[in-house]
Amino acid sequence: MSKITSNKGLEALLFVGFAFAVWLAMRISNTEVTRQINLEVIALGGTVDGLWLEDSTQELNVIVEASGLNAVFMNRFNDRQIFFKADDFLRTSEMSAYLLNIDVQNILQEEYGREYRFNWSGDSLLFPSSALINKILPVTILSPENISLPENHRWIQRPTLEPDSIVCVGPKTLLMDFRPTITAPSYVWSGSNQKELSLDKLPRYITSQVNWIIISANEDAWTEVKQTVNLRYQNQNYPIDLWLSGPMSTLVNTTEKLVDVEWRMEDQRLRVDIRSLSPGVEVLNYEPKYVLP
Repeated sequence: MSKITSNKGLEALLFVGFAFAVWLAMRISNTEVTRQINLEVIALGGTVDGLWLEDSTQELNVIVEASGLNAVFMNRFNDRQIFFKADDFLRTSEMSAYLLNIDVQNILQEEYGREYRFNWSGDSLLFPSSALINKILPVTILSPENISLPENHRWIQRPTLEPDSIVCVGPKTLLMDFRPTITAPSYVWSGSNQKELSLDKLPRYITSQVNWIIISANEDAWTEVKQTVNLRYQNQNYPIDLWLSGPMSTLVNTTEKLVDVEWRMEDQRLRVDIRSLSPGVEVLNYEPKYVLP
């Protein structure tokens, strides 16, 4: 007798549980929830259709509608962020990237599911952007002091760059104050030489077809010499002692004419004015400065 009573009690409990489940399912299926949510739309910068899209964050106030079981999980929209990349923007004008109302709704449904209905009151969502331009920019050497010379050497030709300017492509707002650079390595320069250096890494969204820069320079040991030269004036030679300073290869090994002379008559004497003809060569002194014709 007690066993029969126990079975009837279990059946009654199961019936109540089943009835409650049916009631709950019907209640949930008839549930309609409307909620206003705040979403952060975060645009990740990039290039699209000749525009540069800036990194930006905008708030979007959206009405969400859901029914049935989906309405139970409306808390999934709390503190949500949506990330966009430049490629996601299918609409651009000459100066802006944007989404229309229908685009926003489609993206939200793809993000959260089409079982939710989204209502946004705006016509379009604009994102900060600027036009891409080409600009010729001079190349700057960073840390030029890293290039040194051997002791008692000097530059005949200081370091020059080829090319010394390059074409960069990027947003106008970034190119205004940007200068491409190369960083000089620690290097002891020797003679007339060239060295190829890579262009320093360009900032995000700035590009160039040039990757390498050639740096050229010429140096030599510096010395001082005394020379005696015969300078000719009106078929007569005048020996002049010269003290010169300059590159050793020029002063010692060259057969070229290093100086030029100008003769001027002063008080029945010839004044001798001597100047250097060779780059890097300096006339320190000469004697005599006057001769008799």
